[in-house]
Amino acid sequence: MPTTFKALATISVWVLFIIGLGGVIWNTIEEFARSGGIGGEPYHFADAAWWSVSVITLFFAVIAMKLRKDLE
Repeated sequence: MPTTFKALATISVWVLFIIGLGGVIWNTIEEFARSGGIGGEPYHFADAAWWSVSVITLFFAVIAMKLRKDLE
C-alpha cells in the first residue's frame, strides 16, 4: 500500500474516531446538564439519534482501521 493512501486512511480513521467520541461525550454531558438531571426532562428522539450516529461513527472507525491493516 503506498504511503499516501496509508496516510489518508490513518487521517480518516482519526477523524471518524474523534467525531464519534466527541458526540458520545457531548451527549453524555448534555444529559447530565439537562434541567432536573437525568430523571428531569424527557430524552428526545434527536438526542437518541445523535448518540446512535456517534456510536456508528466509532464502529466505522474500527472497521476502517481493520481495512487499513488488512491492506498492508
